Amino acid sequence: MRFRWFKFRKKNKESQPPEPEEFSSLSEERAAESAKVDDILKEPVYFEKENVDLKDNTSRIAYLERLRDTIIDAKRSCEEVKFEYGRVTSYLKDIQLIDQAPEEEKKKILDSAKRIVELTELRKSLRHKRYQISEAQRKSLDRFEEDVPKDIEKLLEYEDMQVKIHNDLRRLGGEKNFLANEKQEIIRKQRSLKTISKVFGVILFLAAVALGVIYAAWEVDITVPFIAAGAFAFLVVALIMSEARKNRMEMIVVEKKQGRAVSLTNRVKINYVNNFRALEYLTTKYHVRNSTELDFVYNQYRQAKREWARQREGTIQIEENHEILINTLRAIGVRDREIWFTQAKALIDPSEMVEVRHELNQKRGKLREQLDYNTKVMTEVLNEMDRIRTKKPEYEADVERVLSQMDGL
Repeated sequence: MRFRWFKFRKKNKESQPPEPEEFSSLSEERAAESAKVDDILKEPVYFEKENVDLKDNTSRIAYLERLRDTIIDAKRSCEEVKFEYGRVTSYLKDIQLIDQAPEEEKKKILDSAKRIVELTELRKSLRHKRYQISEAQRKSLDRFEEDVPKDIEKLLEYEDMQVKIHNDLRRLGGEKNFLANEKQEIIRKQRSLKTISKVFGVILFLAAVALGVIYAAWEVDITVPFIAAGAFAFLVVALIMSEARKNRMEMIVVEKKQGRAVSLTNRVKINYVNNFRALEYLTTKYHVRNSTELDFVYNQYRQAKREWARQREGTIQIEENHEILINTLRAIGVRDREIWFTQAKALIDPSEMVEVRHELNQKRGKLREQLDYNTKVMTEVLNEMDRIRTKKPEYEADVERVLSQMDGL
């Protein structure tokens, strides 16, 4: 996953293109998706333990392997986020170097940036009269033009995946509710059997007492009634035991299904959050709401760019000032210098620079949230493994063997 930083601009309503109805509708869906992710993140438990019979070797090993796979997924996401987090931090350090530059270099930066902005504004009036593309979108496309076709495909994949994951979450939620109800029904039937057993026991006791009283009082032959009562008692007891055994078997099956549903829900939730964050980051990168809008804006941009190619009156002066700016930034130690050509206004307008810094800090905060989320997932999974490890020596050996398999991944 490849991300780069950019700056949001305050949107001028007059310069914004009209919003197609489909974009507005999809934006509302995205807001709803964000609320769902926030609901998941508000849950105090990042990893829901499964109800697994640890005494069963097959179930225990399978559970440990699922825990290992969860760690691998979270760790992979952490590595991707850490890489991008380092880049955003590097851009913030560049801003600090520019703020602390000596007066001579700062003047060169200011003069060259001011001239770049003036010449750019001169050409900008020709750029946005006939194309439905905002200034923020244009700047993003200027910087990431080569990445756009690939990012459109990624965005489509993320959107399709988000729908699938959302459906999986809904289906798993329904399945968990169904299994919980089924479990309660089995418990209710078992309680009913106990009640029936007690009632039958009382009836049988009373019948035995009655037969005893009749025999003692009148010395009537009670052999046949006694045998009939015994046969009936045997039949009822057999039926009750059969139903009880059936309920126990059904309970085992239901609990296994519940464990599987919990395991799948854990993985789907993690995939849901990571997929949504990646999707959210790409839409933020290009100032769009979905892949359809990005494709539309990109087509507008390509049409406009063909016209802009014929309007190069100030190209030479811009290039000269660009060279001065790059050399001056290199002299003060700025690492990512080319980006400031399209961010020249921030170099001459302190409020713009504050906005750039603010947006970078926001992006770093989003990345930190994703990193913290996956770190907590790994922590809770490892805690679960430690809990299993401490139960028996053979469990500890299984945990160590499963964890050792991560070294080759």
